Amino acid sequence: MTSTDDGDRAVDRFEAARNTVLQHRDGGTCLHCQTGGCGQHAWAIGELAHHPGGLKLLRQLGFSIPSDESTEEGQPR
Repeated sequence: MTSTDDGDRAVDRFEAARNTVLQHRDGGTCLHCQTGGCGQHAWAIGELAHHPGGLKLLRQLGFSIPSDESTEEGQPR
């Protein structure tokens, strides 16, 4: 595996998304934040919404994410 392959692993995307959402908790910011908003934060929410563990985290943080049966464990996306 090369270093360019490392960033495309699902576990790495999940962890990056998780960290970004946690940085924005309680009005916080990240390095990607700009005056008009944060595209990284929007990406992170979308990424986490594709994983059961991510959905759980989003709900714990107060996001109202509609349930999508295809994200249930054992179900294909």
